[in-house]
Amino acid sequence: MRDLLVVVLASATACSQAVGDSKMIDSKGGRGPLVLELFTSQGCSSCPPADKLLATLAKEPDLAPLSFHVDYWNGLGWADPYSKEEWTTRQHQYASALGEKRVYTPELVIGGATGLVGSSTGQIKMAIAKASRPALLAATATWSAGALDITTDVPAGAEVLIAVYEAEREVKVPSGENAGETLSNSRVVRSLVRVPASKHVRIPLDPTWKNVGAVAFAQRADKKIVASAMLPRS
Repeated sequence: MRDLLVVVLASATACSQAVGDSKMIDSKGGRGPLVLELFTSQGCSSCPPADKLLATLAKEPDLAPLSFHVDYWNGLGWADPYSKEEWTTRQHQYASALGEKRVYTPELVIGGATGLVGSSTGQIKMAIAKASRPALLAATATWSAGALDITTDVPAGAEVLIAVYEAEREVKVPSGENAGETLSNSRVVRSLVRVPASKHVRIPLDPTWKNVGAVAFAQRADKKIVASAMLPRS
């Protein structure tokens, strides 16, 4: 397992769905999907197995896998087109909350509470089975051609984040550790937006994004995810 020490802080359907599609998620007595966050990079040769595992987990209706592409591998010959410094910062925040002394790829964070190697299938299945399930977050999602409008509850002691993702992207990597490989990435997060106190937010959608979906989740200061909901287009 290769990792990289860092010192800097740092269900979806096709976009051709009808404009104005709105869905209401009712939190009464329900459970939300367990949010799984994979920190990965196309520049890391250890990451493709974890990316494949995440694609498998995305088929489970009670799970909400998300793929955050970090930027600290970009200087080794290939700049991951989905990487952001913001995602590296998020991984550092988890490291601090979980008492980890370093960040690495691939890392899977389960429910904001447990971090482990993202390609360790057996350990991940056991951790998912043991994880406490979040409440179902009440939210209204209205999709249009260029934006996603969200109105949602904001539980006390938590903030609500909306992760907008592309369901599947494929990239041929010409250089770096994965040179010559065509990599498939699932649930690639393109935008992560905090819902303000007004409980409503409009998120612009880039027209180049394909097969877009979204997940809403409430997260406490200790990073534990306490409520969640998928935001389907149909």
